[in-house]
Amino acid sequence: MLVDNRTNRFIRVNNNAAELFGYSEAELKKMTPSDLSTQGEGPGEKHNPEKEEQIIRPARRKDGTIITVKIQVSYSDKFYLCLISDVTEEYRIRRALELNQERLKEAQRIGQFGWWEFRPETGRYYVSEDLFQLYNEDLFAPSFTYHDHLSNTHPEDRSYVRSVVEDAIDKRKDSYSLVYRVISRSGNIKTVAINAHNKYDETGKLVSRYGTVQDVSETQKIMNELIAARRHAEESDQLKTAFLANFSHEIRTPLNAMMGFINILTSMNTTGKERDEMLALIETNSQRLLRLINDMIDLSRIESNNLEIKYTNVEINGFLSSMKSSVSCEQATSGKGDLRIKLIKDDNTQHVYQYIDELRLSQIFNNLLNNALKFTEEGEISYGYNVTRNMNRTNITYFVKDTGPGISPDRHKEIFKPFVQFWSEEKPKVQGAGLGLAICSRMTELMKGQIWVDSSEGKGSAFYFSFNTPVSVE
Repeated sequence: MLVDNRTNRFIRVNNNAAELFGYSEAELKKMTPSDLSTQGEGPGEKHNPEKEEQIIRPARRKDGTIITVKIQVSYSDKFYLCLISDVTEEYRIRRALELNQERLKEAQRIGQFGWWEFRPETGRYYVSEDLFQLYNEDLFAPSFTYHDHLSNTHPEDRSYVRSVVEDAIDKRKDSYSLVYRVISRSGNIKTVAINAHNKYDETGKLVSRYGTVQDVSETQKIMNELIAARRHAEESDQLKTAFLANFSHEIRTPLNAMMGFINILTSMNTTGKERDEMLALIETNSQRLLRLINDMIDLSRIESNNLEIKYTNVEINGFLSSMKSSVSCEQATSGKGDLRIKLIKDDNTQHVYQYIDELRLSQIFNNLLNNALKFTEEGEISYGYNVTRNMNRTNITYFVKDTGPGISPDRHKEIFKPFVQFWSEEKPKVQGAGLGLAICSRMTELMKGQIWVDSSEGKGSAFYFSFNTPVSVE
């Protein structure tokens, strides 16, 4: 199409131009380039005579349809020449490809996956930007080696990854998949899922491996939580079964004793001395039953997160001194008056305070002292605390020690579980449901503390516990 510079009208067009726009040659010679443009301005209206232009723009045919044309413009003093090509289909395909690429990239971003290809001849992985960001967090590189791949893999999973890949190649598998952990350069651990395909030539030689990698960290986290919840439910079910078995047995024992003595008292003639003995046994069994019920209530409240902790500033020396009477009473009840019981405290300080729940601290001490009384036949039981100073911080470590039979080191963790008791065949099983240490462990955790035991068979036991709450010494 030839255009006059002065009038900006077409002065000559060929048949192809007429067919392209749907006009006759006579109609086109009465028109200007802007009549065909959808943008109101055609080539040549602002032109440089010494410069050729290539323009891609939409144009309107006579029937109103819009097409995309590529215009090569050559200028002269009197006219300019437009060579026009219809690139509608080409640009439609190009735009579709661009759109698909954008959608794929967005899908990779949302799905947190990328593509990769491994070429045996180079020993390198060629990856998408999304995949590299998955491994290295916003640091892009076009490829990395097989060694780099293994070094980014979690040490515990490297042998697994290597064995799966090598097995797939050795057995000429067409595809394989695996899930493992990777470590980013910043140290974050992510779980990824690999879907891989192997390509072989006619001789069975591996040509390439390619596939996708998806970040499934959140999915794996949810699965782990579900597994943990299932395990917790199974443990709760086992705990319920153990509770029913142990509680029913432990609660019947004192009840049967109490009912038996009451029946004797009401149905038989007894002396005053016999009545006093029976009443003492009834009281002992009632105390045992009450303690068992209280322990079960406390454990139930702890397990359901309903145990209330009330922090106050407790003066520890006075608190421990006030426990002497209850400890002496327990000692008398247990019939072990020959045992030496010692209170050990810091005599260099008049007042030691800790921000703690006094009632729960008392329960922990009472449970540990009751255990010591149950298992210690001779020697001594000591209880108290030690004060240590580290930098600008003061800490208190409480303890209850005994000269009982001791506990094997491989059982130290087990004894803090509900209903767990250990005894030897030479000695009869002591009374109790095995809840005392479990309650102590749960309570120390609730009060930001920890409890542990130092013991071995034949050398007694020492239980220690401490709390990460403020301490002051005067």
